[in-house]
Amino acid sequence: MSFGGSSMAARRSRDDRGAAAVEFALIAPFLFMLLFGMITTGLAYNDHVAVANAVREGARLGSALDYTQGGWATSVRDRVKQTYFNSGSTLTDAQICVKIVDSTHNNANSSNSWTGASCGTAPDLTSFTMATGSCAVVVWVKKPETILLVVAPTLSFDIGAKSVTYYGRTQGSCTAS
Repeated sequence: MSFGGSSMAARRSRDDRGAAAVEFALIAPFLFMLLFGMITTGLAYNDHVAVANAVREGARLGSALDYTQGGWATSVRDRVKQTYFNSGSTLTDAQICVKIVDSTHNNANSSNSWTGASCGTAPDLTSFTMATGSCAVVVWVKKPETILLVVAPTLSFDIGAKSVTYYGRTQGSCTAS
């Protein structure tokens, strides 16, 4: 009788292994979706942090350069591209916008503004007050991002960042110090 009992136990053990394989096959797609979703979400957040840092550095450079000199906006845009450290992608000129505005929020020098084709709308500056005669450097970026979920549809969205920095020089129409 004990011989038959061990045969029964062996059969149950094989059945349990088969059930575990079926259960794993059912749950594996969700585990992979969760794993890849977490990884790509982390990479997307890293990209957002990189874009925010690059925009801040570009605005910082723009506030220190003389905007009445030719190439001011190009220098600011190039600084944004240089400090964007995400090795997986790059920023294009069309994704970066640069502008210098006076205290009434109008372009202080339209010849030294750069508006890309796909950087989105300019930041709303209505709550940003400045002293009469002062200026601010405005830099903003919008770039596409995706989160890969493997077994579910890919999530696509835009990440963006903006920076508004007080212009620290007294060139052109920016006379306040």
